Parts: sequence; C-alpha cells; structure tokens
Amino acid sequence: MVKKSASTSAPMARTILLATLTCLIVPASVAAQVPKAKVGTLSAPSTSSWMVAVMEGKQFDIKNGVDVEWVEQPSTASLYNDFAAGSYPMATGGIMTYANQYARGVKAKLFATYQLFGTSVIVNTERGPDIRSLKDLNGKELAAPLASENYKAMTIYMLWSGVDLKSLKTRNFEQPGVAAELRSPTGTAPAGVVFAQLPTRLVMDEPKKFKDLVSADELEKLWRQKTGTEYNWLLGWAVQDDFARNNPDLLQRVHNAMKETVEWFNANTDEALKLVAKKTKDPIPILQETVKAGRVKFLQMTAESQEKAIMELLKISVPLGYVTKLPDAAFFHRGLR
Repeated sequence: MVKKSASTSAPMARTILLATLTCLIVPASVAAQVPKAKVGTLSAPSTSSWMVAVMEGKQFDIKNGVDVEWVEQPSTASLYNDFAAGSYPMATGGIMTYANQYARGVKAKLFATYQLFGTSVIVNTERGPDIRSLKDLNGKELAAPLASENYKAMTIYMLWSGVDLKSLKTRNFEQPGVAAELRSPTGTAPAGVVFAQLPTRLVMDEPKKFKDLVSADELEKLWRQKTGTEYNWLLGWAVQDDFARNNPDLLQRVHNAMKETVEWFNANTDEALKLVAKKTKDPIPILQETVKAGRVKFLQMTAESQEKAIMELLKISVPLGYVTKLPDAAFFHRGLR
C-alpha cells in the first residue's frame, strides 16, 4: 500500500506544480498583450524626463492598459524633426513649435497640455545692482538660449512689463552657457534667462550674488490680467493625424496614464522627486526648491478644454514671429475625456 501511494502521488505532484507554474505565467502573458505606444520626449536634464521617471517607476502606463515606449531625445531639433518625419506617433514639446509644424503642413494635432510656463530671469547683482524689475532690463545685455521656447515666451512677459526688446543686447548661449556666463569672473551679462533646475542651482549656490527677478506667481498673475485665461501653457502633446484617427482608444489610454502620473506627482511630490533624482542626477533639495518656487508645474488636461488659453498664447506669438501662422480650429484634437 505504501508503494502504491507513493507511485500515485508523483503524477498528482506534477499536476499541482504545473498548475502553479501556469498561474505564475498568466500575468506575464497578460502584460505581453498590453498595446505599446511610442512617444518622443526630451531626455534629462529636461523636465520632460521627470514624468518619464515617475511613469516608469510607478508603471502608471501599464495600469492604464498601455505600454509607453519613451524615445528620449538629446535635443529639441531631434525631438521635433523626428516627430515631423513620423518616427513616433506622439510627442511632448513646445506648443509654439507644434503650431509652427502644423502651419508648415505637418499632419498632426495638439491633444493635451503638459507643463505650465516656468522660466526665470536671474540677475547677477554684482553686475546689475540697479536691475530690480523686468523693466530695468531695458538697454541691458542679456544672456539667453534664443531658440528655446522658454526664452520666446519670457519675451512676452517682458513686453507686458515695459521692456523694449530691440534695446536688449542679447547674447545666445545654450542653458549651461548662460549659467557659466553669469558665474564667470570675466562674464559681462548682468542677467540671463534660465529654466527648470538651473535658476534654483544659481540662487541656492550663491544667494548673495544671484536673485530671481520675477516669481512664477507674478508671471501667472500677469498672464491672467492680460489674457483673461487661467493657465499660461508652455508644453503640450502632439499626435499624428492618422494615428489619432485609427487608435482613439490607445490615445485615450496614453492621456489617462500621463494624467494619473502628473496627479500622483503633484500629490506625492517628495516621493516622486526621489524617482526624478535617480534619473536626472540632481540633488533632491534642488528639485524640491524648484517645485516649491513654482519653476516647474505639470498639469495634464485635454488641449480641447484649454483651446482659448492656447490660442491666446499663439495670437501673441504670431506678431513676434515665433509662430508663422495662427492655426485654425483643426489644430486641436477633439473627443478625449
């Protein structure tokens, strides 16, 4: 009886083992069936990489039924050129730039917002002790990344504040170059335009030498006064027309995933910044102060719901030459929830 019991228990054991393995395999099989979506964005240290770090760390894309494959680009030129060429169907980036692509015939639409305007004018107080407001920049030398959307948007606030842009002696640098110019003993520019973590680094490293000329709250208040709209947008999401028409459900899932990512970031900022710090290699105190100062603000909404505010930005941008032609209503993707 003992031998018979042992011989009959072996098949039973194999059956139990097989059932256990099957249970373990099912989740992997289900995960493999989640549709993929390729998205272009800027790599670190760009703030676009912040939400990449959070979404990947918390897997909010998988939770929303989509596997987002981020294509992290090293420069704005590669990001926008590859999107226009169709290398990926969706991309985050500057709203003015996507409006320009639309004007040039790129068959794409804006489907969501992503990040509010947050840019600083940092003053070297040793070189410009008399610069106390934006208006005081008149006739001064200014270091800035002239091709960046941040600089172009900042000039709007300068104009509203009484700055004659033609009086500025602008010098073109990439962002790190602006900081180097402001720090250098041989530098000459008393002020520079910088954004993301960089203004925080300057002010925290040498608070007696550097000051931020205007706060994010002041810029938001000025925007509301001048446009009558709530949000001063900088970055958004664009999608290729064909993809949007053929994959409405997948587009909705991507939007939902980023919306949940942004909402979790805003509600759990300290925890989220730990994920960001691992990706960007920035010290957590720098990231914390950047968020506290309002220099980086994320808000995912449908572009359709923000059409008025976005069009206000573009109406102002056209006379300045930042957008070649005001887009029509077809620029906005419609139907997202």
